[in-house]
Amino acid sequence: MKNKLILFDWGNIVESFTTGYTCIDAWNDLFISCGYKGKEAAYNKLHKYKLTRIKDYQEFEKVYEQMKTDFNLNKSFDEFIDIYKDTFDKVYYYKDVSEYEKSLKDKCYIGIFSNLTIFDKERLDKQVDLSKYDYVFLSYEMGLRKPEIEIYNKVQSNLPFKPADILFIDDKLANVESASKIGWNVLQTTGLELDKIKQTCEDFLNK
Repeated sequence: MKNKLILFDWGNIVESFTTGYTCIDAWNDLFISCGYKGKEAAYNKLHKYKLTRIKDYQEFEKVYEQMKTDFNLNKSFDEFIDIYKDTFDKVYYYKDVSEYEKSLKDKCYIGIFSNLTIFDKERLDKQVDLSKYDYVFLSYEMGLRKPEIEIYNKVQSNLPFKPADILFIDDKLANVESASKIGWNVLQTTGLELDKIKQTCEDFLNK
């Protein structure tokens, strides 16, 4: 009987931040395509907008108008969305990690827990097939984002598992530290370390 849950981040676990055409490349190319001519990479300036906690298109459009001014962009919001989707569809992802995650379904429950924008879910579904996952927690749908402790508490409150029966795998130290605070088992790694992911999952399931 399955009684444990493994939650996987998406970015830098399945979606690449380090090899091939990365999410970082896509952000930078997106802003260049929208008219940005600054010397500093656009990606390095995006954190303050908290794009992955914006719940709807109307709110995102308001934030885009601010970005349009800040970055001196020349595209409408609708054009921005179209370019966003076309550009991010090119991002490389680790198919072997995605397949391994789904192979665990015979042994445990599996889930996705990720910060992403309202425009990313369609691409996420293409890459991992969300119907294969038992639980999906996305920051923009929850109005919160990792590593805010509130989002972990909210996820926990929607799960029928004790914290000790949950393993969370993420690439960012701050994210796994927050998970540890509520009692989850954690692994900080990237999709480039599939053997490490496999070993940690097996060790967790055999406890």
